[in-house]
Amino acid sequence: MTREREDTGGVDVARLMEEIKERVRQRRASGFYSDEEVRRIAQMELEISEVVPSFETEIGQHLAELNDTWDTSAEPVITSHRPGLGAAIVATKRLLRRLTRPYITLVLARQVQFNSTLLHLLNAFVLPARDQLREGIAGLGRKSEELALEVHERLTAEHGEGLRRHHELARRLDAMVGEVGALRAAVDRLRGPASVGTLPPVPLVRAGAEALSPQAYVQLEDRHRGSREEIRQRQLGYLELFPRGPILDVGCGRGEFLELCREAKLEARGIDVDSGMVARCREAGLDVERVEALAYLDGLADGSLGGIFCAQVIEHLPSEALVTLVRLAHRKLGSGGVFLCETPNPACLTVFSGAFYVDLTHIKPIHPEAARFAFEAAGFREVEIRFVNPYPPDAKLQPLEPLWYMRRYEEAFLAAINDNFTRLNDLLWGAQDYAVIGRKP
Repeated sequence: MTREREDTGGVDVARLMEEIKERVRQRRASGFYSDEEVRRIAQMELEISEVVPSFETEIGQHLAELNDTWDTSAEPVITSHRPGLGAAIVATKRLLRRLTRPYITLVLARQVQFNSTLLHLLNAFVLPARDQLREGIAGLGRKSEELALEVHERLTAEHGEGLRRHHELARRLDAMVGEVGALRAAVDRLRGPASVGTLPPVPLVRAGAEALSPQAYVQLEDRHRGSREEIRQRQLGYLELFPRGPILDVGCGRGEFLELCREAKLEARGIDVDSGMVARCREAGLDVERVEALAYLDGLADGSLGGIFCAQVIEHLPSEALVTLVRLAHRKLGSGGVFLCETPNPACLTVFSGAFYVDLTHIKPIHPEAARFAFEAAGFREVEIRFVNPYPPDAKLQPLEPLWYMRRYEEAFLAAINDNFTRLNDLLWGAQDYAVIGRKP
């Protein structure tokens, strides 16, 4: 997997700069260069010195680390620092590793595939970019050598011809400074993340929805989402977060939350891109429209909504659409308005071997802290993460009970095993979903 680095040569920047500085000192002492020309040469030297070594070293270190650590399924080294009891602890850890390996391997399989694909892409794009940067710097070095040679030739020419070449060399020096600036800008683009503010508008549609007919997607929801009564009970706890309307349910699906709002006498309406879901909601007498959400939100008056509810939608969206959705929600809510998004919880690893990839239209999970950051960056305050829909206790590892004949050290050992079971339960069978809740000041 690890790709060997290609040594394409380059230029000794330190040596080149010393030679240029020495020649400049000599020419300046003879009155050959003006102060302005010396300033431009010094600026070019500084730009080249800043761009080359640190960036190339940084890229090389990061790529080497990624090539060494991409395989998250690699077998860990199990040790213990405790004397005497250490052998028993190591044996227990190895037993737990064998017991949980099938689950962990299944959970990590997609992560390993993702890491491998991403690393291939990085090796394919970053290394050629680094090599291209090297070639550009080497070209500048060659041009500097040619410039110095022409300066030397000019000293032996007549004064009139020398003056003409003097102006020509000054022009070329300006051009070289411009090339250094362009290279530095290229380095900055490779180094820094793209600005979120420059993201192009992205339509909010359910990824892959066009591959399923409206009837098929309704059947998928009925089979794997849970019954309408189960979803109503889960969403009932959200109702208290919305003290006033109007409330917009984005991606309303079968309309469970809209029914709860109607029963609570809260003004609410819904939108969805799936015609089958919209038809079912209208049959139930709910105010639902089939429309694309970002365009719909953008057409509303700023500050016109009291709340926005969005359950099991953002995992269907590209990152750009999610950022745009959060920003639009902040604009369209009035002061004190609430924006809530419910989505599968990637901190519960069993979600990946179960519900998440059952839905063919899911793109990627959203980490709770990533969702919190998106809300805060858009201007929401008092952002809360609420974990919901826990796995039933009988689906988890069960604690071991002590036996009457156990000695004290055996009971302590059993307590350590149960503590590890608790940690595994939290990691593998925690809350299946979470809601990120933001309030507009």
